[in-house]
Amino acid sequence: MGFFAPFIYKSKSGQQFWLHLKERGKAKLYYFSKDPIGALNDMPKGLEVGENTRSGMPFLKKKTGSGFLTDVLKQKEKKEEKTEKQK
Repeated sequence: MGFFAPFIYKSKSGQQFWLHLKERGKAKLYYFSKDPIGALNDMPKGLEVGENTRSGMPFLKKKTGSGFLTDVLKQKEKKEEKTEKQK
């Protein structure tokens, strides 16, 4: 989104949800709400939006690596594991 626009997620059913943050001590709790007041402007780094298939509610999850470089690194790790098992 933009610099001054809140982060909005539109679900598959067409509902809009705004991303919010609640801090409890050292913990940061991210949640989606239908209320735009107090919404965050940006998505936290390293996270992406998922959607619950039954309820349609969005949630944040860690980004999963994809692309050429991550595939190469995964293959390298598998090869190293095989050589360690053979020893």
